Amino acid sequence: MDSNISEIYSLIQDLSWYFGNQGFDGECCEDLSLVEYMALKKVCAIKNITIQEIGAALNITKSGVSKVIDRLEEKDYVLREQSSEDGRVCCVKPTEKGLNAVKKISDRYSEYLMEVLDSIEKDLLVNIRDVMELLYKAIREKGYIK
Repeated sequence: MDSNISEIYSLIQDLSWYFGNQGFDGECCEDLSLVEYMALKKVCAIKNITIQEIGAALNITKSGVSKVIDRLEEKDYVLREQSSEDGRVCCVKPTEKGLNAVKKISDRYSEYLMEVLDSIEKDLLVNIRDVMELLYKAIREKGYIK
């Protein structure tokens, strides 16, 4: 195996650690776990998303994602509603609190990243973004993420 692949994998793990629950003194995202935050982000990004669609997008079983949505609902970040298009379908919608939380967390991490990368030249930042986008697209094309 190419040693670059092993190094890339290790770097992704390390970055994930610092952008997960360890990012800000053990806190990822307010009172949300990382999986709750990722689910909430999907709910905020996609109008009338179903629980099954959230599960597919995050590669979580239906029962697993239902538990995540239960917790988000208990914390008042989302609401379950019957679809206006098909009454048999349950959609998940963000509350105002949920929308505000995603914006606040995104802004916080963006500021953090801006601070970390402030000495990097703009052209190099574009390259970093492009490489990360390339990796993300390659993973999607293989069907590992939706």
